[in-house]
Amino acid sequence: MAGRLAVLFCLCLPFAAAAQERSPSYLDLNPDDVFATVYERLGIALPVKVARDPQVWTTLDELKREACDQKSIGDLATLLEKLGYRREAAESQFNFVRACGAPVIALHRSINILLKLSDHVKAVEVADEFVRRAPTNHDAHYLRGVALEGVGDYRRALIDYANAIELFNTDKRKIGSSVFLRMANAYAKLGRFCEATTPVLNWIAIDPVARDISRTQKIIADYENEGNCAVGKTVQSEKYALRGQQHVVTVTAEINGVRGTFIIDTGASYVSVKSAFAERAKIPQSEASDITLLTANGSTKGSLTRADKVRLGKLEAQNVPVVVQKSDQKNFGGGVDGLLGMSFLSRFELQVAGGFIEIRSRRRK
Repeated sequence: MAGRLAVLFCLCLPFAAAAQERSPSYLDLNPDDVFATVYERLGIALPVKVARDPQVWTTLDELKREACDQKSIGDLATLLEKLGYRREAAESQFNFVRACGAPVIALHRSINILLKLSDHVKAVEVADEFVRRAPTNHDAHYLRGVALEGVGDYRRALIDYANAIELFNTDKRKIGSSVFLRMANAYAKLGRFCEATTPVLNWIAIDPVARDISRTQKIIADYENEGNCAVGKTVQSEKYALRGQQHVVTVTAEINGVRGTFIIDTGASYVSVKSAFAERAKIPQSEASDITLLTANGSTKGSLTRADKVRLGKLEAQNVPVVVQKSDQKNFGGGVDGLLGMSFLSRFELQVAGGFIEIRSRRRK
């Protein structure tokens, strides 16, 4: 009996060894071969030691089985960042969206990584795709603006910052100062120092109690000095009654010496005019760039340019950013040439009290 058991035992050992030989570990496989289609689709090539990381291998295997698994591509990017392969993380996110069409948040992440790598050229490419797929996404425009600054294209960066602010259609007090300061810097890099004050002044005007401080005042003064901007020495003011439930204030103002009828609108970022008035006032449009404006009637397109001079009674400002509206027929109403928005009004102090709005010269602090 003992002899039979011994024979059986001896017969079993070779079979056990053969079973082990037939079950190789994944570490014995070449990831370049196993994941060739995944690498090609994501536009990356990972070192063998990285691909053999257990979590990376599992994620790549998921993407091999489900090419457009959004969770898996997010997990892969996180793993690659942790392992120090940030460029591969950025490239995989970008190419995944191009292949699968979503999610655009992957483009956001890709741009952030590329900006940290100081690869502004590639960041612009990815940001262009982000804006193409999500044209009303304020983050898409902001990130492209940062990337464009990095390659020295301040004119396009300026437009993207303007769009980022306009497309932030919730409480603008929640917008950080960076987009306004970057927009001001873009104006300054273009040698347009007087216009550079406008984004800073607009940011202050959103919450003057908290933001009209010595630091912001110095930024404005530095731009004014650099551009030799005309600043009135005497205090002037104009006062208008608020009419009706909507408190609509219609005034007569001059732009480039041409008189027109305007509505004072503290909710509008820019002085906006109809194209017919722009022609009469000789507001330049040949080098203007389109931005999106959110109005009470919905979104509309306009061309961001500037007026040499805007005058309201005794109040005057020079080099004022102006938007020329594309569709005259539905904007502002009959007999109205445009809006006096914050690109002009923020140059002054505003006070609403007792059924009146008072606009007066800014006082240096």
